Parts: sequence; C-alpha cells; structure tokens
Amino acid sequence: MNRRAVIVTGELSGEMHAVHLVRAIAESLDIEFSGMGSTRLSEAGVELVHDYRDISLTGVSEVFFKASHIWKAYRALTRHLTEARPDLLILVDFPGFNLRLARAAKRLAIPTVYFIPPQVWAWRKGRMKQIKSCIDLVLCILPFEEVLYRERRVPVKYIGHPFLHTVRPRCTKEAFFSMFGIKADAPVIAMMPGSRQNEARKLLPVLMDIVRCLKGRMAGLTVLLPVADTMDEAFFTPFIGELDGVIPVKGLPYDCLAHSDAAVIASGSATLEAAILGVPSVVVYKISSLSYLIARMAIRVSHIGLPNIIADREIFPEFIQFLDAERIANTVVSMVNNASKSAIQKELEEVRRKLAAPDHDPYHVARREILRFLERRYGPLQETA
Repeated sequence: MNRRAVIVTGELSGEMHAVHLVRAIAESLDIEFSGMGSTRLSEAGVELVHDYRDISLTGVSEVFFKASHIWKAYRALTRHLTEARPDLLILVDFPGFNLRLARAAKRLAIPTVYFIPPQVWAWRKGRMKQIKSCIDLVLCILPFEEVLYRERRVPVKYIGHPFLHTVRPRCTKEAFFSMFGIKADAPVIAMMPGSRQNEARKLLPVLMDIVRCLKGRMAGLTVLLPVADTMDEAFFTPFIGELDGVIPVKGLPYDCLAHSDAAVIASGSATLEAAILGVPSVVVYKISSLSYLIARMAIRVSHIGLPNIIADREIFPEFIQFLDAERIANTVVSMVNNASKSAIQKELEEVRRKLAAPDHDPYHVARREILRFLERRYGPLQETA
C-alpha cells in the first residue's frame, strides 16, 4: 500500500457525507486523501485536485452548458489517478460523473468503493451493469437498496442513513428566534430552493410568489431562506426584492427547518432532513423542459421525495415542474392549521424507523467495511493508535 486514497463528490450534500467519512477513516488509518470537493473537504485534510463548484448542476440538458468544465474536471482526476495510483477510490453520489471515473479506475486496476450509489431503482436501471463491472463494494444508505444489489450479486453493505446522526439543530427555538428577531408566536415557514445555483434560479421566483400568497393568509409571517455554503447571500437579493419578513440564513440549515412550522423544499436530500426533524413539508421540483421530458420517460418511481419513496406513499405533497403558487400556498396553510400536521409527524416516525442503522454511527460502519475491504485486498493494516 502507498497509503493514498482518492475521494470524489460533486455537490454539497455528498460532500458533507464525504467529510464525515474521511474523518472516520482518519481515526483508524493513517492515509493521505486527495480528490474533488470544495472548502469542506479541504478543511477535512483532503488535497483538492479539482473544486466541484463549477460543475454542480441538476437536470440532463443543463450538462451541455457546463460540458467544458465537466471535461476539465474529468481529465484532472483521471490524470491524478494515473499519477498517484491510490490504493482506493471512493465515489460519493454524483453518478453521471463518478461512474465514468469508475471505468477509468477499472482500467488502471484501482479498487473502487461507491458510497451512496446511484438511484438505479428510480431511473437508468442499465447503470447496474456498469456498477457490477467497475465497483468493488457498494455502501448504501437506503434500506431497500441492499436487496436490489444483492439480487444482482454486487458486493454491498447497508450502513443506515447518516442523517439520523447528523441532522440536528444547533440552537434552541428560543435562542434561534432571538438571534433573528422573530416573535415567539409568529408563523414561520422555511423556503429551501436547493444548493445549486441553476436549481435555485428556477425555483426562487415561484417560491417568492408562494410567500406573497402566504402573507395574505398568515398574519405576521416570517420566511426563513437557508443559504447553502456553496452560495452567496447576495445571490438571493434580486429574488427577494421588496418582500419583507424574508430572512436569508447562512450556516444554520437544520435550525431553519427544525424551528419552522412547515417548509417548501426543492426535491433532494433536504426532504429527508425535514422528515427526520419532523417538519411537514411540500416538495417542489423544476428543471428545463427538455430535462423534464427526458425524466418523464426514464423515471420508474411514483414519487420524487425521498420520504415518500421510503414510505411508498405521499406523506409530503409533491408539485412537479408546473408550480402553481396559489395551490402550493393553500397546501402549506392546510398543513400548518389543521389536524393533518400531527398525522404527518406520526408517519414521519415510521420513515425514521426504516432508516435506522443496523449498528451505531453509519460513518463508523462504512469505515469498518472499507478497512475490511482494504485488508482483503492488501493484507493486515497497521491502524493508527
């Protein structure tokens, strides 16, 4: 072993998981990490080969607009793999890019672990064949995925969902409200447009229209607008305009959710964060028309929100592509004001139960499986004291 590992992620939620995994591995094994991420991974001791922030996006057609940046990132990483010859490549989510990189690693005989694998159960089932040929171990975080991979004889381990251990508000409700001057009895709604600029740019106009509708129905409304670490608060200013009571908040996403009466959330990992925190939510999703048409033909699940997929029923109402601000506002008001709120929270308890880890901290389970994998490959490891 040359004690080198490469870890690759392409957006904020995946990077947060990567940071926890890197730190867990470093507790037990002296190994040098490099790869693709942003400041979070860099601060965790990973040498950045490329910063993903110029290639993070959603949708299919959107890829064309960033093709040159994606190709530059791919070349940088394949060159790095060729020169560094790491003992291990760890891929974290970001399947369109990472599966291509897995093929390059296969040609170089670099063993590869996929942490948070592609959602082949939702669309692009053909990726399973590529995973089987290029990936040596899959570490999955959704309970139904393990069976899916085992049926196709892909080495896999279900580690539990990390959100159960990481999604926690930092402040009490009283302290949070005091920090932002929110009245104790004020209705509070969180608007979460996602962590990618192209995604947020599409959603923010309709989210602000929803706010305007809500203001006529909820006296003294405060709207929290969490700002992802990958974005600048100034990005939101033109969208907010003259709307009062809209507060951009950076660095406290879980507090924004936990201390809200309800949320409107871009489809993605934040919907699961809301489920874990027990916050009634509406899921919204909007991409380019071309991407939407392609997705309609390819997607094989009846829901897009992860809590709904796990529960196999609609707990969080979903509004896809055609977003009517009035209808969404009415749904939010209904969730806050009537008995459905307690019913939703009870259903979310079942979602949390299904996500429970088979052991303790999922990152420690992932570390254990990776160390076992390396020992099978290279022999006994000298772990750190």
